[in-house]
Amino acid sequence: MRIRIAAVLLALSVGIAVEASAAPFGPTPYLQASDSPFTGLSFSYFFLENFEDHNLNTPGATGLTGGPTSIVFGPGVHDSVDADDGAIDGSGLNGDSWFNSGASTGFSFDATALGGLLPTHVGLVWTDGPFLTAVSFVAFGSDGVTVVCAIGGSGFANTSFNGETAEDRFFGCSDPGGISRVTMTNTLGGGIEVDHLQYGRAGVAVPEPGTLALVGLGSLLLGVRQRRRRRA
Repeated sequence: MRIRIAAVLLALSVGIAVEASAAPFGPTPYLQASDSPFTGLSFSYFFLENFEDHNLNTPGATGLTGGPTSIVFGPGVHDSVDADDGAIDGSGLNGDSWFNSGASTGFSFDATALGGLLPTHVGLVWTDGPFLTAVSFVAFGSDGVTVVCAIGGSGFANTSFNGETAEDRFFGCSDPGGISRVTMTNTLGGGIEVDHLQYGRAGVAVPEPGTLALVGLGSLLLGVRQRRRRRA
């Protein structure tokens, strides 16, 4: 509840509205995929883009600004999510991420490429920016205009750009009406680096045909057993 109230106050402070049905997540520490608040939820589809193949190629997602850090910034300093290099060791230098030299970056989602259904849950991990910067995360509804979540956070950015991971923070939002795009901004500018874009559609995934067959067989056997009991 406190997080929700904080999100509403942030939105009101900049003159935008927040839908009552939406729920914000974060900012929370994040070192690996299992740290996501979305872990354990049921989705009809879910994608995690960690940029480790130096590309953005998960279905239906497009970068608004910037690109893979290894390409737009170069082969030098990267600040990936800690576990992406195979170990949680306090360094993200050996992984890849998404970088923009400006103050903000973000991603949009194409419902057509996602089976006609926008994601209801979207998250993004802030991994680097200027010391003492405040970070804002904004999610927009299906119309591309209505703000459904606005989250602010500060106090975690350190003084170094050398791949430290203790400062990494997860920001996310859920809205049953669907999320068309998200943005993340450093208030001080100076470049921004993010990682682990994740998005999914809430709901129970459709079972495989083999699973459906087993369920049907189980129901049939249960019905036969119940009829035998009634006859007895």
